[in-house]
Amino acid sequence: MILQIIVSVLVLAVLIKLVMDLKKGKITLNKFYLWVLVWIALAVIVFFPGIVFFLASLIGIERARDLPIYAAIIILFYIMFKISIKTERIEQEITTLVKNLALKKAKKSKNS
Repeated sequence: MILQIIVSVLVLAVLIKLVMDLKKGKITLNKFYLWVLVWIALAVIVFFPGIVFFLASLIGIERARDLPIYAAIIILFYIMFKISIKTERIEQEITTLVKNLALKKAKKSKNS
């Protein structure tokens, strides 16, 4: 009961924060939907733990407690992959900007 109250308050706070971030343009609509889905799924699992047992047996996992851990690991690897791709793109953009600035500076000093 106490866990359900704590998770409910946490989920509500996060959902409010997500809506505020979406309105301010801090997150995209796709990320908003993704995080809303994740947090609502967490709330559903806390209120209806039988869903975990059903999903675990459906997938073939013997211990239902392992399912959230497997799911979390998969989600974390996906997030790491996305961050890695974004970091690589940002590094390439920075390299291009530095090259362009160096060329402009070299042109400017050559003309002076």
